[in-house]
Amino acid sequence: MKPLFVLLLLSLSFLACSEEPAPVDPIEPEEVVALDAQEEPPEEPREQPVDTEQQRPEEEETEGSLRDRITVTPADPDAQPRWSQAETIEERRANLDKALASEAPHYIDLHDLGGWILDEREKQPIPDYIMALDGKEFIMRGFMMPDIDFEHIQKFHLVRSLYSCCFGAPPQLNEIMRVTLADEDGMEYTYNTLEVRGTLHIEFEMIDGLVEDIFRLENCTYRILDFDDPGAPENFDASTGFDGVVPSGSQEY
Repeated sequence: MKPLFVLLLLSLSFLACSEEPAPVDPIEPEEVVALDAQEEPPEEPREQPVDTEQQRPEEEETEGSLRDRITVTPADPDAQPRWSQAETIEERRANLDKALASEAPHYIDLHDLGGWILDEREKQPIPDYIMALDGKEFIMRGFMMPDIDFEHIQKFHLVRSLYSCCFGAPPQLNEIMRVTLADEDGMEYTYNTLEVRGTLHIEFEMIDGLVEDIFRLENCTYRILDFDDPGAPENFDASTGFDGVVPSGSQEY
């Protein structure tokens, strides 16, 4: 049986090898042409880059630092400053001489009035040109520094700059004016600029080792101006800048 089974297997294998493979349909020439003739999809048009340099407005050519490029409006050369611009003692004295050359009442600045060195050790430390102002009528501007009362104020000290007094260097003894109003009812406290007019008295005296007020403006009238402080920054708001520093209403003690 085994030889016969082996022969049968060999016969089947021979027949399988001798069969021709199935024919493959060739690609027709038209189909080949059709495939070759297919066109690629058209490219979408690309956006052209925008020339930002052409759209940008022309800029002026500038040189130098930012400070050099700031536009400054020149001041009127004929305008008189409200406050003294003197820097040296000589310039401050020259301003006083100029004020005295005009008709009374003379307008002076506390800055110029205090343009001298106070030496408390001297018997008479006040210069002669300052003593020559005694008894004359003057107008000056400044800010109220009340002593005790904040209502019906008849006596107070006048300083040139409220801002400097509160946030900077306090004024010297020869830069403070004691003011006594002619009106016995006095006035209410204000942080606005005051313009006072009265007779100036000058005296140097010490009590218990302390220098009393050197300058005293007596029998004064006054008017309240808008806030104008030569020592304050330009954008300073007096309505809020002095909160907690100067009184803002009636005070009770």
